[in-house]
Amino acid sequence: MFVNIVLLPIFFRRKEDFLTPILAVIAAFFSYLYFSATLPEMINSGIETETLTWSDTAKIDGGSIKGLAKTINGKSVYAIYRFESEDEKNKFKQLNLPSVRFTLTGEYLTPDIPSHEYSFSMDKYLEMYGASGIFESEAILQIEVKNTLYSRLAAYRRTVKRHIQNEFPESLITEAEALLIGDRTGMTDDEGRVLRRLGITHLFAISGLHVGLLTFMLRELLLRLNLRRETLNLLLIFLLPIYAILAGGAPSVWRAVSVTVFVLLTTFGRVKIRLDNAIALSAIMFIWHEPFVLFQPGFQLSYLAALSLVLSSKILSKTNSVIKVSFIVTLISQLSLYPILLLHFHELSLSSFIVNLFYVPIYSVIILPMNIILLIMTVIFPAFAHSLFTLYEPFREYILICTSWISSIPYQLWTPGKPGAVEGVFAVIGVLIFFLRYEEGKNLLRSLAYVLVPALLIHFLPYLDSSLRVTYLDVGQGDSIVIELPHRRAVYVIDTGGSVTFGNDNWKMPGKQFEVGRQIVVPYLRGRGISKIDKLIISHADSDHMEGADEVLEEIRVGEIHISPGSRMELEMEDLNHIAEIKNIPFIEVEEGVFWGDNHIFFEYVNPPKGDYAGNNSSLVLLMRTASLSFLFTGDIEAESEEKILRRNKTNDFGKMIVKVGHHGSKTSSSDQFIDFLRPELAIISAGCKNMYGHPHPVVLDIFSKYNTPVLETSKNGSIIIIVRDGQYSVTSSSK
Repeated sequence: MFVNIVLLPIFFRRKEDFLTPILAVIAAFFSYLYFSATLPEMINSGIETETLTWSDTAKIDGGSIKGLAKTINGKSVYAIYRFESEDEKNKFKQLNLPSVRFTLTGEYLTPDIPSHEYSFSMDKYLEMYGASGIFESEAILQIEVKNTLYSRLAAYRRTVKRHIQNEFPESLITEAEALLIGDRTGMTDDEGRVLRRLGITHLFAISGLHVGLLTFMLRELLLRLNLRRETLNLLLIFLLPIYAILAGGAPSVWRAVSVTVFVLLTTFGRVKIRLDNAIALSAIMFIWHEPFVLFQPGFQLSYLAALSLVLSSKILSKTNSVIKVSFIVTLISQLSLYPILLLHFHELSLSSFIVNLFYVPIYSVIILPMNIILLIMTVIFPAFAHSLFTLYEPFREYILICTSWISSIPYQLWTPGKPGAVEGVFAVIGVLIFFLRYEEGKNLLRSLAYVLVPALLIHFLPYLDSSLRVTYLDVGQGDSIVIELPHRRAVYVIDTGGSVTFGNDNWKMPGKQFEVGRQIVVPYLRGRGISKIDKLIISHADSDHMEGADEVLEEIRVGEIHISPGSRMELEMEDLNHIAEIKNIPFIEVEEGVFWGDNHIFFEYVNPPKGDYAGNNSSLVLLMRTASLSFLFTGDIEAESEEKILRRNKTNDFGKMIVKVGHHGSKTSSSDQFIDFLRPELAIISAGCKNMYGHPHPVVLDIFSKYNTPVLETSKNGSIIIIVRDGQYSVTSSSK
């Protein structure tokens, strides 16, 4: 880092010569060494006594409080405390957490292995925030109230949040919290999906737009009160960092605040600073203070968007049309950010290029200023604020209706999946060449080719893959299997996982339940660039196999749904029926003997026979045959159905086979006769880690051992991927 600081004066003096790129590479190299050296060493296990303070982002939900915290030694940890009673939980809700220091006894936990490479990773989360580990406690030894500037500011932020919740209409609370104090915890998943689909999530994050507008309003007000400009600038330099803390301290806030402060500082002397240098200095200071922030998507997107707009000033200066400038700003932002957006989120909103033309002015001119005015009026003139709410609330309702309607238009998202390292580098290089050529006045359409070619490469690479890919997703105690045919000719999903809950809701139940479909299955599909499921196969109507199906339907297009005869009327299928009806997705009841083929890959249902729906034994059992290998997907069939399948197929030779073990390895399935008949090369058991049912049962494991069949378990190995290519197959898992 010291070497980088020494290089800074050279950067300031050298702008357009051959030495600058060389110095940039040297700076990047030493930065890499610095970041690597300063990342905290992970604490994975051990009993400890810690004294810590939770940040105001810590969340009280259900029977625990969890979130990032600072220990008395200055290290950051992800701390969890489980409440002893509902009364203790309510007391915690009244605390200003940043002003309270807790001494707790607990244990450092090893982060769980992510379900797959595209799902949430606790290891990466800890890395992004420079945390040393996960500390879980159930005993508080001491509580001490402290009084610092940060804790007082956090208390003011909490006061503003309560004021908004008490004074604003319910329909406007989430918006006001997001725009005024940077708190988006009240935003529902549906609201978040709409914003992502339209590419306007950034409008609900405090950024340069907010800071610029607030600075402009305060300057104009104080100038009219005849305050000297020097005094005003000094006041802003003092107030803006305080506002950054009150607004939640996100990277976008600190970037906007610090750049503004740098520019204001130049008014006190002869030294002038260019805006691009101000952004660079802001990033350097941020990274020096918190090196881990470099890994946060918010930091990457915020600084890159700001820098790309500043460096594109020549392009923006070529037109005086407000509409054209708005479009070019959106174009520059989206093109410069798209490799990072694909890396983190695996999809890109195509409608954002048009939608932002209308929404950015609406938020800049009406919505954001109105929220600021309403907050002030609810404090100094509540009666007038009530009148404003009467006018503003119907306007926001109309905007919300329009937003929902626009988001319902299909094909707005481009979902090519997570690009590989090579494709990502090509995408970045293509964007740079495009901007350089366009700035030089080269033809726009020809210049766009440098962006489109890498984008098309990322999009079509899966269609060039000649392998068959079968993924047994780790969905806990449940099943979900994704089948990708060669060249992405079709995608089939068998079951979507789910959860089994017992008992009534109580104070220990989290307000937001974990959704397997939305948080495990959908991220995998998006990460793989899958935007459509040709056949969604629901083996039977048990919640651990199909509860996540409605969430999948809300996020991914589905061609048709295969179900067991009679299962559609089961209570568990109610939500799926409702969403499928809205989206006009057909249900097809299938049974033993139904088959189809796809270019030398053949599919056949071998269960259930005709008859009434009978739960587990009515599970759809799908046999997939390739030239070199067969797969059997058994749902939750038990020994009774296995015997029937044996009788009907005793003369068939299934060949080399991989079997998904029935009923999660329960002793009621995988009979000796059935496994003796199949003689599988590999058995895969989908079950939850330390599940209450004891799956897989030792008897079942003994049977597979008897026939020398290796067994892989999602509870131990994570998601299991089998790739078949040129008559050979390979097996990998997310735990390796």
